[in-house]
Amino acid sequence: METDIIEVKSAFEVPENELIEFYANAFENRMKFLPAIWRWLNRTDFYQNKIPLVVEFEKKVIAHAGMIPFYINLEGEKHTAAWFIDFKILEQWQRQGIGEILAKKWIEFSDCCVTFCNEKSIGVFKKIGWQESFNTFLLINFVYPFSHPGFTRKLPKYLCKILNIIVLPLFFIIYKTKSYSKKNYTIEALTDKNFAEFYKNYEQKNKNNINFVTPIRDEKYVKWRILQSPNIENYYIYKCKNFQAILIINNNHGNYIDVLWVSDNCNKLEISKMIRTLGLYAMRRKIAYIRFYTSKIEISDFVKRKTFAKIKHIRFAFYSKNKEIFDKMKKNKFDFELLDSDFEHIR
Repeated sequence: METDIIEVKSAFEVPENELIEFYANAFENRMKFLPAIWRWLNRTDFYQNKIPLVVEFEKKVIAHAGMIPFYINLEGEKHTAAWFIDFKILEQWQRQGIGEILAKKWIEFSDCCVTFCNEKSIGVFKKIGWQESFNTFLLINFVYPFSHPGFTRKLPKYLCKILNIIVLPLFFIIYKTKSYSKKNYTIEALTDKNFAEFYKNYEQKNKNNINFVTPIRDEKYVKWRILQSPNIENYYIYKCKNFQAILIINNNHGNYIDVLWVSDNCNKLEISKMIRTLGLYAMRRKIAYIRFYTSKIEISDFVKRKTFAKIKHIRFAFYSKNKEIFDKMKKNKFDFELLDSDFEHIR
């Protein structure tokens, strides 16, 4: 294919069956839910159904670039922003320049562009000027470590069960130390009422947080991201006296708890106590592991030390076509949590 004849289109400009066929080829392990949620996940109404982007050839979608648009606070100013997600070119069409064309079209939409990426995609992004960073901290706290898919795919089921029994006393000691007793915390299903309480708490704790590049989680954003989420039946609220968190308890890659959003992500003591408390909660329910994400190294270091978490540094990249905005992005620290990207929908 000649790259000069490539036309980048909105996914809404091709028949949906073509898009779903592409998803089946490109994201086979997500086909259980992706056809039903792609509009919601890409927040398509934000840019009047002009997204996600695709490349079509001979009535087949051969490439795709999704985005999660939002507003971002950058040095006190509001800018459009988007997470780059589901960037994929079918194998037979790779190394022909399609990725660079698609990425260049993608960055035209928003002032600030951000993404978590892999070795292959970072090469495309760097060609057009993106900057990468490893100041990212995904903390994984194991409860039944040998029930994690990384082990269950490789080891016999009986061996995983035996190994979990062997290590369980150690994890019990770790999580029991300085965790909350049952009478001092609650975990309950998300409702409109307890979410409103959480959101009020979050706003109070974060009204003076101006030192980071942060998503603007206004009422319109949280209505889309939380209250209209296709996973809302799996959302829970963790509450103690002065701290709350929104959790998802799910099983699309082993049984796990993701801490999606906390009321105060600077409160390292409460975050560590929450994780230890969740460790005991998970132990009683055969949940394999807990994940918590922070952009702050001081939070990561403290929680790792207190809970013996494993830290994964995910490759993060960012860009702006506006030099002034890009310079500001380079000199400021980002502040994201798990709810902001598409972790929840990746297997």
